[in-house]
Amino acid sequence: MKKGKYDYKSGNILIRPTDENDIWNCKWDVFLIDKDTTNIGWASFEGNKEKGTVPVNIELQPLYRGRGNGTNVLKMMREFAFLHSNIYEVEAFADKDDSAFIHALERSGFVYREGHSIEGQGKERYSVTKPQTTWLGVYIAIGVVAGVILGIVISNVWAGMIIALLLAVALGSYMDSSERKRRRDVTGQDMKLYKKDRNKKR
Repeated sequence: MKKGKYDYKSGNILIRPTDENDIWNCKWDVFLIDKDTTNIGWASFEGNKEKGTVPVNIELQPLYRGRGNGTNVLKMMREFAFLHSNIYEVEAFADKDDSAFIHALERSGFVYREGHSIEGQGKERYSVTKPQTTWLGVYIAIGVVAGVILGIVISNVWAGMIIALLLAVALGSYMDSSERKRRRDVTGQDMKLYKKDRNKKR
């Protein structure tokens, strides 16, 4: 199979858009790569898109359901979406009676969003949000190393550590704050809204 521009592979599952010029509004073929390459269904980001939020839909052939394939495809679609800096949430709507799809959503990190059902259609909303950045921790780790090096250069390890750590904390805090502001600017929402129900089950 010839490699496509947006091929995304995890384990023995490969997903590929059917239209590389419109990846957000086309179906993605889902392939099972084993002894042979088999098309087992499709996934997509088709549907109404809000600021910072994209929908995900999947449909697998009956033979390939109940084996964890749906969970893997949902994870892959979520991961692909979150590679894009302006996407902070992936949502899906499940029929209240579709326990298999609901189970796949929950196993792939989606959380039931109470009060966001589609009235009259029996559809319930699930979503997963992009984790907040944690640049502060990264910069502190870099600061420790830089502090030791600076301390050796100026012949005072403690002074070097203090200077480097202060700079690291300031830079890490600024980066995290900038990312939170960008998220609010794009979505119009604060991450705090989702903290209370991040692990909430139905």
